[in-house]
Amino acid sequence: MIKPVILSLSTWLILAACGPAPTESSAPPQPTTAADTSAVPDKSNSANSLDWAGEYKGVVPCADCEGIETSLTLNMDQSYQLSTLYLGKDATAFTQQGQFEWDANGSVIRLLNQKDGPALYKVGENQLIQLDMQGKVISGDLAENYKLNKQNKAEPSLTGVRWKLTEIMGQTTATTEPDLTPYLQFAEDGRVSGFAGCNQFTGAYETDGLRLTFKPMATTQKACLNASLEQQFLTTLQGVDNYSLNDSGLAFYKARTAALLRFSAVQP
Repeated sequence: MIKPVILSLSTWLILAACGPAPTESSAPPQPTTAADTSAVPDKSNSANSLDWAGEYKGVVPCADCEGIETSLTLNMDQSYQLSTLYLGKDATAFTQQGQFEWDANGSVIRLLNQKDGPALYKVGENQLIQLDMQGKVISGDLAENYKLNKQNKAEPSLTGVRWKLTEIMGQTTATTEPDLTPYLQFAEDGRVSGFAGCNQFTGAYETDGLRLTFKPMATTQKACLNASLEQQFLTTLQGVDNYSLNDSGLAFYKARTAALLRFSAVQP
């Protein structure tokens, strides 16, 4: 009689193992709600949403003079020109130039290789705020005097001027006789035309603020001894997506890279 009892017990254990495992009582399901997006960081910043390129001026406080007359120009290729004049002390302005970089948040620039003066500026709408050595906003009664304001002078125009190439991919354009330097001219109706070094070209362009793009160009078909420069010039034009235009001339860029092409203005 012992074997049947053992067999019955074994059968019961097998059936129990196949049954559903016991579970603890779970909390009642919570209603589903839409994801909270209020904490999603805004990716827009001074670097990508403000028209920051241009000249800024102001007179900042000075410990041993009447004030420091400051002019700081920021260019799209992240180069800068800085001029400082110590009022009541020096008759000649001190000028320097170099590159600047953005901080990780895209709100503060640092002037590189700047050792003797302020190097950090917070970029705001039409103004630069000079920061202290630790990158903090300067407070106190003179805080407002540490702001440089963007100059709203009349900007040069793309149209009505012949733009003669002076530099391509960082290389100065060689002078030739006769003059075969490429140039271009912009028309008000969105057309562009010019000379590429051997052939004439024509096409269309589009602008949106400082954004600039060119449509494919049509060219004449002359045989050219200067074909390498012409091909490089026309190919580089197709890669342009923004520009800067100031008293020093016209420059074309792709994103935030160094200038691809530089031009000087001449009368047609």
